[in-house]
Amino acid sequence: MKLATAATLCGATANLASAATATAEPAKRYKCRITVLRKLFHADLYDQHPYGRRAACGRFEEGQVFMTESPWDPPPGFCTWAWADLRAIIHKIHAGDPTVMISCCTDGLRPVLFKFERIEA
Repeated sequence: MKLATAATLCGATANLASAATATAEPAKRYKCRITVLRKLFHADLYDQHPYGRRAACGRFEEGQVFMTESPWDPPPGFCTWAWADLRAIIHKIHAGDPTVMISCCTDGLRPVLFKFERIEA
């Protein structure tokens, strides 16, 4: 029984990769539309564990819409903390996932709910 060497395997892998890229179509590009659905404030929890201001998030308005050009950079005016929380969903949308997704930032006292939609670039 003949064992394949690492060099042989690497060469075969490189040949397969170059053949795949030669025949593959360019990856389709998508944008992501982010809509602010709701801003919540949990006053009862705030009374027990106060921090920050006693109000819903002041960074967003319900109905506000953002369009992403890149999965790496938040659109102008988008909260960088929320962007970090939601980055995995934004990357899925940019990669082509057609599922409309609903998620929120991780501020437990004043979460903001967002809708994410794939948009043809």
